[in-house]
Amino acid sequence: MALAHSLRGPLQLKAWTAPALAQVFARRSQAHDALLVHVPLDIRDCFLIAIFRNGAPTAQEHLLFDIGAEYQEPMLDCPEFGVAEPANEVNIRHWIPLLQGEPTAFAVIERRGGTYMQVFADVEGFHLEHQLVTPGAHYRGAEPVSAEEAVGILVSYACEKYEWACKPWERLELPAT
Repeated sequence: MALAHSLRGPLQLKAWTAPALAQVFARRSQAHDALLVHVPLDIRDCFLIAIFRNGAPTAQEHLLFDIGAEYQEPMLDCPEFGVAEPANEVNIRHWIPLLQGEPTAFAVIERRGGTYMQVFADVEGFHLEHQLVTPGAHYRGAEPVSAEEAVGILVSYACEKYEWACKPWERLELPAT
């Protein structure tokens, strides 16, 4: 609970109040010798998961988890091309390569509210960013990727394959909204 409270500012969790202890649950990961403590947030179906490794008394890591986003149909939006359609593999493979050479074009795959992945292209390649729940958990790809790699990452994100999560991401410090 102390970790969740201390992260309220950096993660931009507005008006967070500590839940009743009965709402907090823990699960041990035998494979990684870690205790995962799920703390509900004031945002519907969202949790802060504190990760305690090797019996440590304090959490070493954390992540935001939007379980509600897992049950929404992801949408692909590309305003420059007038696109607003389901984010499936066919649509992603069609529209994303077209961003190259369009300096103001971008695309967003929205899972729910503040949970999304976005991409734009420039001469260096395709630049990806993703956000989990709030601007305080906004990340960008460590380096530009090719059109083919961008499509693969976006398909993974939209189709719940999770390979995208294994790519190197850097946290961005965005101003509070």
